[in-house]
Amino acid sequence: MRSLRPVEAAAPSREHWDIQAFEEVLACNLKDVIADFCLTDPEIIRFYADNQLHGNMDEMLTSSAELYFKGRTLSYGYVAHVCSSREEASCIVLDMEFNHESVTVFFQLIFGAYYIGVKISEVLLEAALRKADFDPASFGRILSSARLRPLPARFKSPYCSASAMRH
Repeated sequence: MRSLRPVEAAAPSREHWDIQAFEEVLACNLKDVIADFCLTDPEIIRFYADNQLHGNMDEMLTSSAELYFKGRTLSYGYVAHVCSSREEASCIVLDMEFNHESVTVFFQLIFGAYYIGVKISEVLLEAALRKADFDPASFGRILSSARLRPLPARFKSPYCSASAMRH
């Protein structure tokens, strides 16, 4: 269980943030985790989501993340659902959490028939990190410091300069 720290919700300043830039930085850092997770048969993932088998889903996501991220930095949020409609192909949505240093990000991984997306729901910053100092480049540095292996150059976001990356 994680200890409780004083945090400040970063949501009020979202109007001033380009949230898509943060989502792109997060997605770029998750590409290898997602690629590993996608090696699983999609019908198994759908079965686990449909039947709310969160322990199984957690095991799969943890084993994918532990190859690239430190400890429980990246974790499954124990919420999964399948969205389906007549107009669109169905998709699977998984709630996730990234927690490292002074940032906690709650987000969703969306696995569609033809795409994979990342949608940030909420960002919490510790009191020590000022909202004004938090930008896509600093988020990229935090993500980089949480990784076990360097982010491959082909995955890097244009929002993060080469000097922002740890390796």
